[in-house]
Amino acid sequence: MNKELITRDEIVYEVVDIINYNHFKNSDGSINQQVLGKYVHDRDGNRVLQRDDKFLICKPVEEATIL
Repeated sequence: MNKELITRDEIVYEVVDIINYNHFKNSDGSINQQVLGKYVHDRDGNRVLQRDDKFLICKPVEEATIL
């Protein structure tokens, strides 16, 4: 399975989900941070990046240890 990887601030992230940001908009146009946070937690992510009109739910890629 191919996973999308993104580098931001010298950290490599795996994209675990992509969702339209409109799913988290309040009636005043702001983003509902609590609902977004629960969604990220449920997807085992810990970072949200934005690309166009999408939120990228991400988690950092662990560095490999060579034995």
